[in-house]
Amino acid sequence: MSGSEKYQKGAALFAQVLGSAPPDKGPAFLRLTVENLFADVWGREGLSIRDRRLITVTILTMLLKQDSLEGHLEQALASGDLAPKELQEIMIHIAHYAGWPTGSFGFDAAMRVLQQQAEKGEAPTSEP
Repeated sequence: MSGSEKYQKGAALFAQVLGSAPPDKGPAFLRLTVENLFADVWGREGLSIRDRRLITVTILTMLLKQDSLEGHLEQALASGDLAPKELQEIMIHIAHYAGWPTGSFGFDAAMRVLQQQAEKGEAPTSEP
């Protein structure tokens, strides 16, 4: 599955965004995800990875997708694209535009991620 140049570009972005390489083997869905979502969408010019992370975190929060949201939050912090204070500000902003329960859901997810990182000794210490 990993032979095409487009797949390689997508796999590199997949690893940058999600923190691990895509599996070597998988269904066509995986290939399409790597080639289309990552090579074609995340790889487009016009928005930075950080900008795309902000959009993705917002959408995942609004859709109440806890596992995906927490994964993206972890990587946003690990990459330095977002700082803990920014996560809180994002959720405050979401709460006022998408409703308090939605913002609260996102805030709780962010606090869980920060707590888990602190317990592992991986808490970010600097602002981006």
